[in-house]
Amino acid sequence: MATVLLSLSSLSKADNLIELDQGSYQGHTGDNFDLQIVQKGADNKIQCYQDTSCWITGDNFDIHLEQYNTSGTDNVIEIWHLEGDDNQVRWGQGVALSSSTDTTFSFDGTEGGGHYARLDIHGDNNKLAGTQTNAGSTTGHVFNSLIFSDNNDIWIKQLGNGRKTINMITVSDGNDISLVQKGNGAEHNAYINLQGTESTEVNLVQQGTTSQSYTLAQSCYTAGGCSVTITQGTP
Repeated sequence: MATVLLSLSSLSKADNLIELDQGSYQGHTGDNFDLQIVQKGADNKIQCYQDTSCWITGDNFDIHLEQYNTSGTDNVIEIWHLEGDDNQVRWGQGVALSSSTDTTFSFDGTEGGGHYARLDIHGDNNKLAGTQTNAGSTTGHVFNSLIFSDNNDIWIKQLGNGRKTINMITVSDGNDISLVQKGNGAEHNAYINLQGTESTEVNLVQQGTTSQSYTLAQSCYTAGGCSVTITQGTP
């Protein structure tokens, strides 16, 4: 049986918005759906990426979305599909998780808002964590995802001010991807595109006060898969 917990408050005249479609896809919808949404402050939006194709399907989903915003600049999380079995999704925006397994968000009391996240996934046994916090910057972070595959464990973390920006597409099985971008006063940028049929490990860290930029497009069909480790900048 699905469980939905909502905690909403507004500290200004602007409204918070929740738009979700627990729709049907290929005759399958619902199951053990546990959704928690906490939006404090105002100008927080959780909405459909496309009104004509926004659905949450699958089995045993555990989705926890939590946004704090006191800046007046919109935080936006857009839902598109999130379809499959045994998935967990946890996000933030203005609040932080300490690790990929952390279930409690922390708030430093200073947040500029303006974050954007889109969650796609499509597949079985996926785990997605997240978090985006800019420590009072006037520009938010951007996260995009596709994935379309099975058995992914993805941990994305963007901290500090500036527009950090991650775009990621994977169309392969068994990925373990960890992306961290941090550093006050610097705008990092990452685009990851991995496709294939074998397991892939990716660890990207971009950090420091000097802006970094990286683009990786890789197709791997070799036995055993691929492993990529990238570190740019100093802490």
